[in-house]
Amino acid sequence: MITMSASRRWLILIATSIVSFMATLDASIVNIALPYIARELKVPMSTVELVTSVYMIAICVLLIFWGKLSDSVGRIWLFQLGTILFALGSLFCGLSMTLPWLLTARLIQATGAAMTMATNFGIITAIFPMNQHGRALGVNSALLQLGNIAGPGIGGGVLAVLSWHWIFLINVPVALVAFLIGVLVFPRQRPSLAGAHMDWPGYGSYSVIILGFFITVFWAQTAGLSWVTLLPGMLAFVALVAFVQIERYASDPLIPFAIFKNPGFTIGILTAMIVYMLGYFNSVIMPFYLEETLGLSALTAGFCMMAIPAANVISAPIGGNLGDHSGAERVSFFALFLWCVPMGLFAAVTPNWPLGWIVFGLAWSGLANGAFQNNPMMMDNVAPRFQGLAGSMAALGRNLGMTIGVALVTSLLYLNMSTQAGRYIHDYPHGHPQWFIYGMHRSYDFALLLLLLAVLLLGWLNLHRLHERKQSLS
Repeated sequence: MITMSASRRWLILIATSIVSFMATLDASIVNIALPYIARELKVPMSTVELVTSVYMIAICVLLIFWGKLSDSVGRIWLFQLGTILFALGSLFCGLSMTLPWLLTARLIQATGAAMTMATNFGIITAIFPMNQHGRALGVNSALLQLGNIAGPGIGGGVLAVLSWHWIFLINVPVALVAFLIGVLVFPRQRPSLAGAHMDWPGYGSYSVIILGFFITVFWAQTAGLSWVTLLPGMLAFVALVAFVQIERYASDPLIPFAIFKNPGFTIGILTAMIVYMLGYFNSVIMPFYLEETLGLSALTAGFCMMAIPAANVISAPIGGNLGDHSGAERVSFFALFLWCVPMGLFAAVTPNWPLGWIVFGLAWSGLANGAFQNNPMMMDNVAPRFQGLAGSMAALGRNLGMTIGVALVTSLLYLNMSTQAGRYIHDYPHGHPQWFIYGMHRSYDFALLLLLLAVLLLGWLNLHRLHERKQSLS
């Protein structure tokens, strides 16, 4: 741990959390602006969706690279460099006049975002004592979640008064303020480039895995499943086999498989992916239910949906504080166990129920999600020399969970509605709300099963820890 005053630690946490918020915000805020971008740049909607997917794919490809590099060359200066690149990318996005220009700027922005995501957890765990990791990472996680959830609302507010360029330009001053705070409070760190090393065969095969997986997911969403759309996925599988063999014999592997022997780290990543997948069930399904099925205005529906981030921001620091005293694994188990209640509620709700039940369920979901302490589980179960890699893998699990979640919930919803209708449906079935209700209920049934899987994993982990403590005492 780096020795410094408590006030300086919290200023560093503010600087890292601001950038974390902006980086995740830019993964979700763009979606609401895509129709405006398509209209102004005169490109079809199927093409303009690259503005979102290019950002997410680039981040996932680069996260492990920067995380691995930061363990050998230093995290603080990489974080600061990433903040500047993110600001420059945002500026270029805001000045874009053509789609190629915008996509190039998004790649610059994603590079900076990946550098900050890969290093922020490592910086936080290095400056805070072990008994404050939960509280500090809880604050950071709250802003990460808030950026992810609040993107559409903030984007809609910006677009109501300004052009789409401003959803990127607003990042620039915020990122620069965070950079300047970092200049003042971060410990001085010179890059130790002499120690830089990269497992290039391992990173090359890893990149093919991520690219092949994402291309199949996005392509199948628009063109449907076929041998053609599955080809990148099959290539990704071949690359996965090659990656395992490369890493087994590499002298300094990109991902040392030994870190997965710690069950806290491995289950932390798996449950984090599940939690981020589940977050999209509410984000995708509930706006349709509130606006189309119940006939609420977009403003009223938006206020109802704000129950999630509002509750999340309250519970994340509290959950972190409880985790510091009672253990992150125990707090996370009870948080996900309690989340089963609103999931079961949404799997049974009908239009004749009072609206208060929906708001109650959304708020409860936000409280449970915020109290989930996966980041301390991952970061505290890895040796200090692997903190950069662990932080980047935590961010990778988060981004994979979000991407899989979007594909999973839309596929489940449309599949179940199509089963009821007897024909393929890929939009809200106006005139047949019962088809949507059926699809919604079955989707939340599946979500509840996923959540129970996460609860079982954490239950086993807590029993394993109890057994370890008993052995150490005997």
